Amino acid sequence: MTLGVAETRLVLQAGGRGQRMGDASRSIPKPMQTVGGTPMVERLLRQGIDAGLRRITVITGEMGDRITAHLRGLEGLPSELDLGFIAETVPRGNIGALADLPRDGRRFVLCFADLVTDLDFATLLAVHQERGSDVTLASHPETHRLALGELVIDGDRVVDYREKPEKRFLICSGIGVFEPALLDLVPLDRPAGISDLISLALAHDLKVMHWTHGAFWMDVNSQEDLARANGVLARIRPAEGRS
Repeated sequence: MTLGVAETRLVLQAGGRGQRMGDASRSIPKPMQTVGGTPMVERLLRQGIDAGLRRITVITGEMGDRITAHLRGLEGLPSELDLGFIAETVPRGNIGALADLPRDGRRFVLCFADLVTDLDFATLLAVHQERGSDVTLASHPETHRLALGELVIDGDRVVDYREKPEKRFLICSGIGVFEPALLDLVPLDRPAGISDLISLALAHDLKVMHWTHGAFWMDVNSQEDLARANGVLARIRPAEGRS
């Protein structure tokens, strides 16, 4: 089934508790923390709209009424926008609520709503469709320096000693495109995370791909992250100038 951007659903996972944000998250849910005066969840919603997405579902959790009220009250949204909400009353993991999405045969883009990025959803969808994937995960590299020395060994023999080396890892960016069949794999009897869903997809021999996007990307998990995101706002195009 060939689906265009307008027929694809965007799912924003805005149900996290944000405990690592400290006192700030006690009164304001993490996805409502602002970058450049715009809540992160609103920034992502507008990015989806700018990419042509017109069916958007927001998953909310603790203090979710604040997210719902804010997004429902936005002005200037397309008249044809189909904006819906799924309110979690008990923790279900970061993908468990996908089980409540309509079974309407539409593929969906899942995006965690505590991200700041200028990734183009339309390009991600085009890559997914061109490859004929069941799942396409947006990816990016991250480098981490070890705090201690690394031993390189061959059996019991040490063949090298690397002092505090840098390691490069390919990371899932918390954004992915999923074909509708993936909804049937979401566990119903327990909380489930995206890693569970990918493991189930691989176990069912589905085609799981990744795409290294090269876009600006930040996962905001602390006040320090939030300050850094605001500091590099000039590099971010989506939602620029909106308040």
